[in-house]
Amino acid sequence: MEIQINNQNLDFTIERDETLGDVVKDLEAWLAGTDLVLYSVMHEDRELLSLPYEQWGSTPHSQVGILDVKVKHTRELTVLNLQTILEYLDMLKQGIETGDEKRLAELLSGFSALVESLQKHFPDSDAAIRTMTTLFHNTGAEQVSAWTGENKAQAHQLIDLVRAQVSFRLQELLDPKTALQTLSGALKTCIEEISEISVLLQTGKDRKAMDTMVRFSELSQSLVRVVASVFPAGGEVENPVLVGGMRLQDFYQELNSILSELLEAFEAKDSVLIGDLMEYEIAPRLQQLRSFLQELT
Repeated sequence: MEIQINNQNLDFTIERDETLGDVVKDLEAWLAGTDLVLYSVMHEDRELLSLPYEQWGSTPHSQVGILDVKVKHTRELTVLNLQTILEYLDMLKQGIETGDEKRLAELLSGFSALVESLQKHFPDSDAAIRTMTTLFHNTGAEQVSAWTGENKAQAHQLIDLVRAQVSFRLQELLDPKTALQTLSGALKTCIEEISEISVLLQTGKDRKAMDTMVRFSELSQSLVRVVASVFPAGGEVENPVLVGGMRLQDFYQELNSILSELLEAFEAKDSVLIGDLMEYEIAPRLQQLRSFLQELT
């Protein structure tokens, strides 16, 4: 057997009694721990990864001439998957608008796969994703095509909200510096909001306070991802990235420590401590982070 990975011959040791399935599993194990993922395995014009394992797994490797393997970087696969999600959402929105039952049936048959992808990219999925999932769960094409204008407007709004999240995640990967500019503006609003959390809690507006916390949490996660992609190692040793006079890693470590204390305060329902932490500890550090982002962008 000759194995080619991305059109390059691979010097790969194969045991005498290994099957084609064993070889593919060995390749996956060989790639484990790297940033590469097995993307395609072609043999005699068959894409093995798209076929049931039972159809090819037991084939003796001696009966295989050339195995054409393609690997991709995990980042590239993520980009492709996000782009596919956007295309699906656009087609779903169009299908709802036109009421084409045949098209809707095709799209809805893949809705569970869409949900799986969204859950992978957004494990802490927000209300828009959860509500959209509930709306289309066990809903057939005939039902969707019969929706009223109000139902369609709700679906369109949810799809647009989810699409905006996916688009921004894609921008994080393709153009992280522009994404940082967007986050810098969002951070300004967030700082203003969280500074008011103590007042919201003291006046019984717990739901509004929690909504603010959720937005803050989502924004924090985005900031960590994008800053890490721009400065994967926190900058060079001789010229480290500084935020508020601290190394980037130290800044995040200190912020995470405060966030842990904040979580304990929420569990204890200590509204006074929550307000103090948000106003006097977290908000000033976010302002330092925003100043850093403004200088960067």
